[in-house]
Amino acid sequence: MLLLPVVGVINLFLRFHTVLPLAAMVFTSLLAYYFYWQDKRRAQRNEWRIPEANLHFWSLVGGWPGAFVAQQQFRHKTKKISFLSVFWLIVLSHQVLWFDWLLMDGKWLLSVLA
Repeated sequence: MLLLPVVGVINLFLRFHTVLPLAAMVFTSLLAYYFYWQDKRRAQRNEWRIPEANLHFWSLVGGWPGAFVAQQQFRHKTKKISFLSVFWLIVLSHQVLWFDWLLMDGKWLLSVLA
């Protein structure tokens, strides 16, 4: 799952000499991991939970690797099909975008947006 994003980030560094995409992916992954951890703790304590939309937001903006690790490590949100469906659509969309960037030079996304 990380092959395309890692190659994509390396490609961006080589083409544009920027580490910002890597830094953003690491930062959002750490935030997603933190929010999953917090939500699991709150669930165990019967406290106010973090909305699922917030967890999905951090996955969508690039933190899906951290969210995936947190899901597995904390066994949190691993059985709720409605949540997992959205999560895996987010992961798939990231894979498609990186595939487009690396193999089609972003032309597919540009045609969709145009």
